[in-house]
Amino acid sequence: MPHLKPQAQTRRQHQRVDLRMSAEVRTNQTVFTATTRDLSEGGAGLSADRPLTEGEQVVLGLFLVVDDVESDTPPLWVKARVAWSAESDDTRYNTGVRFEVITDEQRAWLRQILQTITPPPEPTRPRS
Repeated sequence: MPHLKPQAQTRRQHQRVDLRMSAEVRTNQTVFTATTRDLSEGGAGLSADRPLTEGEQVVLGLFLVVDDVESDTPPLWVKARVAWSAESDDTRYNTGVRFEVITDEQRAWLRQILQTITPPPEPTRPRS
């Protein structure tokens, strides 16, 4: 399956944060679990034991995990489209998905999670 990862860094509108979350992926044919590799307000990087097809629409459930236990925080369910998919070196598949239909409430959920795990930037100090 010769899908190549595009040069997404130049096309991304939102900064992605390295973050491991449990994910449930629902396609028209199946439901399976995956793990996020990274997350932003606009999409996510996934790692799974099966490939997804570029352009395929999926419903993605994101479950916050704290100390290897799913949090009481309700999961985020969002519609997404597969931007790219490629087999990794460890016989898993890495996939990039772009969130397509996202409400203000869902965006707020994402911002809260991203702000919780992202340390604030260091203040710049004037040079002496």
